[in-house]
Amino acid sequence: MVKLKPRKWIAYVGPFGFPDGGAAARRILGNAHALVAAGYEVVILSGQTDECGAALRTYCKGIKIASMQERDAEHLPRPIRLARYALMGQRTRQWLSDQPIPPSAIILYSGYTPYLLQFTGWGRKRKIPVIFDAVEWYTAENALNLALSPYLWNIEFSMRLLNKRLDGIIAISSFLENYYKESGMNVVRVPPLLDINAITPGLQRKEDGRLKIAYTGSPGTKDNLDEMICAIMRIDPVGERIAIDIAGLDKGQVLSLPGVASLGMKKLPESVRAHGYVPHDQALELVRNADFSMFLRRRNRVSTAGFPTKFVESFAVGTPVISTITSDLGQYLLDGQTGVICNEDASVESLSAALSRALRLESDDHEAMQMKCRVTAQRHFDYTNYAALLGAFIEEVKTNNMVI
Repeated sequence: MVKLKPRKWIAYVGPFGFPDGGAAARRILGNAHALVAAGYEVVILSGQTDECGAALRTYCKGIKIASMQERDAEHLPRPIRLARYALMGQRTRQWLSDQPIPPSAIILYSGYTPYLLQFTGWGRKRKIPVIFDAVEWYTAENALNLALSPYLWNIEFSMRLLNKRLDGIIAISSFLENYYKESGMNVVRVPPLLDINAITPGLQRKEDGRLKIAYTGSPGTKDNLDEMICAIMRIDPVGERIAIDIAGLDKGQVLSLPGVASLGMKKLPESVRAHGYVPHDQALELVRNADFSMFLRRRNRVSTAGFPTKFVESFAVGTPVISTITSDLGQYLLDGQTGVICNEDASVESLSAALSRALRLESDDHEAMQMKCRVTAQRHFDYTNYAALLGAFIEEVKTNNMVI
């Protein structure tokens, strides 16, 4: 069994899956790399259920993982699931209580009310600072939907009240940074981080006579994939100039999107390639081989509070982005330099105009965009650039915690 050595360490806890937990897992890994570079060992205590269980094991240099089996009731009847949800985080807390060397700090990712109630008082009694990694703020489209969703009540209660009782906030965006700073909290802003040097860029344009677009992910209510496909079909109905690769939806799901369905198509044209679910490395390969990645988000609290990991990943592989400006993207997405900015209404007309501009780009201009995207990723999204900042933040939070 792997044991903790007598050195300073940080626990990263929450109901997420790791390492196969999507954008959440990649967020946590990026921050963990930065903390290791700052001199800490990091133990990631995921809420997932797996055969390894709570046994501590090495993931990579400086990072260990264990599965706390917090999410073990998802297949059970709803009343039992709700009761188990209310106690979520209890096993993680007990695991930490059993360690002979307490952590220097606990960073909570998601979990909201159950985890916050488990750890806030517990950490205060032991002089262990508890920090929340704030990466999103989901809400309903209207007051009625909010009133009917206990899950959203939980988020509002946590974001507006419980988080403000903690020792610090790691904010993914300026919106969340400013929100918690206004409450007098100790806050550090950290965008999605990657090990950029471990990611191979694709800096040569693949010439087949068409503009290659990539979309990855599950659109849900965030990404306007419907409008993207309709815009492509509007300006290139026969697929001679544009091709799009879609990872995350299969052909049937794409055809069922309302806007696509309104076109009356029985099957997708060859230029619209829906790959369904693919592993993350395959999705990243589609982006690497594309001329542009593309996603559209209308400006609202959800898109303003978050910061899309796939934006950072696109820059890391040297693929420019076609997108609206939400969150802090305007600091990095420079029109004509690292991508093409679409009007914030995210309409079919606006996207058609953005695609038309991309079609007119000369090869030299596109190559310059690719290089600038990669350099931007190295300067702003590599974990090494945030090691000192995160390390200083942890030390400050620890100092403040000791004098309370």
